[in-house]
Amino acid sequence: MTERDDRERFRALPEPVLPQDTVETVDVASLPPLSDEHEDRARMLREAGGGI
Repeated sequence: MTERDDRERFRALPEPVLPQDTVETVDVASLPPLSDEHEDRARMLREAGGGI
C-alpha cells in the first residue's frame, strides 16, 4: 500500500452500526438472586407435581 492510499482510507467514515445489527448479552455469572416470591411459587409448583 502506498502512502497516498494509506491517507485516503481515513478520508471517509465507516458506516454506523444499526440497532438491528447489534446483539444484547447477559452476564450469566452474575445473575441477581431470585426473590422469595419466586421461591414460594417454585415450591408450590413442585408440591403440586409441576416444575419450573
